[in-house]
Amino acid sequence: MSLAWMNSLIGTGSDAPVRTNPPLPCTPTGPFVSQVATANTPVTVFAAGTINHVADVINPVTAVEPLYIDIVAPAAIGSATSVPLLPGQAYRVSGPISTAVSAVAASAGHAFVALKY
Repeated sequence: MSLAWMNSLIGTGSDAPVRTNPPLPCTPTGPFVSQVATANTPVTVFAAGTINHVADVINPVTAVEPLYIDIVAPAAIGSATSVPLLPGQAYRVSGPISTAVSAVAASAGHAFVALKY
């Protein structure tokens, strides 16, 4: 039984081609704000329609309270659509999205890190 057809189909045993994904040419940029100025008052982290690829919001590990993130409505503590981030946690937004991203905390001056790519 000859397997010549199989050898010509699958080759001579060389390695399979490896798919590589070149990096996308994008530079991380920050938001207009990076802290909650007034306690229990939401701030806009990214304006509506400005996230085309990916954005991250990070509650620093040094934070003493949760930071609430919302992509549906203005962020509010205890809201059904606001996601609480404990200290050290991050929230990733995959774009494109047409809504704004907002954040709120119980204390004034709560700092956070936000980047979009």
